[in-house]
Amino acid sequence: MAPYTLPTDAVWFVTGCSSGIGYALCSHLVKNTTSRVVATARNPSSLSSLPDGPRILKLALDVTSDASIQTALSATLTQFSRIDVVVNNAGYGIMGDTETMDMSAARGVMEANFWGAVRVTQLSLPILRESNAKTGVRGGLIMQITSMGGRLAFAGNTFYHASKFALEGFTEGLAKEMPEEWGIQVLCVEPGGVKTRYAETSTSGFDTSSRLDVYRDPNTPTNQLLKYKESLEATRNWAEPERVAQVLYEYVEEGGEMPLRLPLGSDSWGMQKMALEQGLKELDGLQAVSCSTSGKEQLASIGFLK
Repeated sequence: MAPYTLPTDAVWFVTGCSSGIGYALCSHLVKNTTSRVVATARNPSSLSSLPDGPRILKLALDVTSDASIQTALSATLTQFSRIDVVVNNAGYGIMGDTETMDMSAARGVMEANFWGAVRVTQLSLPILRESNAKTGVRGGLIMQITSMGGRLAFAGNTFYHASKFALEGFTEGLAKEMPEEWGIQVLCVEPGGVKTRYAETSTSGFDTSSRLDVYRDPNTPTNQLLKYKESLEATRNWAEPERVAQVLYEYVEEGGEMPLRLPLGSDSWGMQKMALEQGLKELDGLQAVSCSTSGKEQLASIGFLK
């Protein structure tokens, strides 16, 4: 893929801007760059404290509503004629025991975290490919704010992880569909702990009073994680969302070929490295039984799939 170059007057379309990374990113872009910004949230009044001006457009957007997505994208093109960077940031966490998780709550997380990002991505592709070309700008960047939880899983968070793993797989497949001449790049941003409302909201719906007795043992992995999240130590070294926003902009602004995945935070980088090393060790140990079904020579015949 050809290197990406961010226009000096780039248009950023950001979902989920009421707080956290989305809010910090929009604020940084407006205050510190010459970019133009479309800040979106389900409740646009939550965007009132973002700076006003000709370079920012504040819109209502519910990523679980197809009509809402199309309306927001149309309003963006009317105002700015193109979109250079799409940031799929909207989403939330949910914590609970898998066995008794309410299925409507589980589906809700998938709708927002996965299907919402998928639909925004689908509807953005022709804009990046065709609408942008009419303004003399080629392609663009689709940035999925996933999580280290899109690569690693922890107890009590199965449906959140399912949504983020799905988004990572979707994005990896999408990246391999993009012809180089379109100039469209994709990037999965995988933050570790960030001082947003995520830790609070992901546990707020966890009704521990109604749990099955078999899950009440304080030594179970889920209860150990709950205890850790309630401690001051849990968030002491988490990243500030303002720093995440600054690093994201500077990384994209620097240009060059985008990787598929960008871990952010020493926790995300370190835990992913540890998991990859452990996974490689396990994979090597399984080589004999794995290759016994088709033989090593099969690997050479599927090289085109890289």
